[in-house]
Amino acid sequence: MPQQKRQVAKITNTHELNTGKYFQREGFEPNFLLTPEGKRLSRARIVATVVDRFINDDETYGSITLDDGNDTTQVKFFNELELMEGFEEGDIIEVVGKVREYQGQIYLDGEILTHTNPEAELLHQLRYKKTQEEWSTIHETVKQLKESGKDQEEINKEMAGKLNENEVDALLQSFGETFTQAETEEDRENLEREVLQAVENLDEGDGADYADIINEIDEPEDQLEETINNLLSDGTCYEPQPGKIKKL
Repeated sequence: MPQQKRQVAKITNTHELNTGKYFQREGFEPNFLLTPEGKRLSRARIVATVVDRFINDDETYGSITLDDGNDTTQVKFFNELELMEGFEEGDIIEVVGKVREYQGQIYLDGEILTHTNPEAELLHQLRYKKTQEEWSTIHETVKQLKESGKDQEEINKEMAGKLNENEVDALLQSFGETFTQAETEEDRENLEREVLQAVENLDEGDGADYADIINEIDEPEDQLEETINNLLSDGTCYEPQPGKIKKL
């Protein structure tokens, strides 16, 4: 059986994690987050402050929420809660983990956690800024090569020694993608409340019409569809007839 090559943990921050688009791959190719700048992140390295810590009752799942001054992200643990031991709210920590996605939320599957200090956090931010500046130059070069009419094979040759073929592929892919800020838990809860209010306002007895809900709320239809499906799945709403939604 072929061995999957271990991915390098790339320096990143919460904003970059929360603005990327996640891609699930098949076979032995690793899943990855495609950032708006065209970087592929399969494993990430982040330094931030612990602002929340959670372990479920049967101790099969835990999470640590991190804030680096840009945004927040979660580090999750599944049956390996010993990795969380010794880390409390207010601690500054360095985390290495696999980039994962669940229900539209990007998180890190924690692998390595270490205590650090404000100086290390500042150094991490400076290193991230430097890598972004270097990447911006590469991004612009590849964009110019593409606009000049060169195909991917020609761009691979031009960028040999600076980028591998996967990195070129990611950059080219990013030019055709639309990126939006990843939803937070608060965003999802706010949208659910908005949908429920619309259902109540539009329901004249036999349920609110799906199309009317879409027209009522100024949000992308795919997000509204996902929210409505979640409300149906958890039993908050039901369908009295096709195309109609009613609150229980």
